[in-house]
Amino acid sequence: AGKVELATTAEALAGSDSDRAVTPAGLAARSFATTIGDESTTAFTVNHQLGTRDVVVQLYDASSYETLIAQVVRTDTANVTITFNVAPADSDVRVLVTKVD
Repeated sequence: AGKVELATTAEALAGSDSDRAVTPAGLAARSFATTIGDESTTAFTVNHQLGTRDVVVQLYDASSYETLIAQVVRTDTANVTITFNVAPADSDVRVLVTKVD
């Protein structure tokens, strides 16, 4: 009574414990962001390590900040494959991956 127990990163990622509080670090463990693009590759594997295929993937142009459309395949529980018709410019696509419960 009167004490708060904090969830570990693994517990926050699992999202199954209703008795522990989540820290900002635990919330951050439920999402992943990276930048891709090299002016020649059209397919990229992004390793998010969120442990599920239940993820939302959003892409945006890092220069104009416009949302981009590409083919996204949830390859396995740790990776998505993103394929473009035309190779994006060097480090010009921001990838945001969020786990959904």
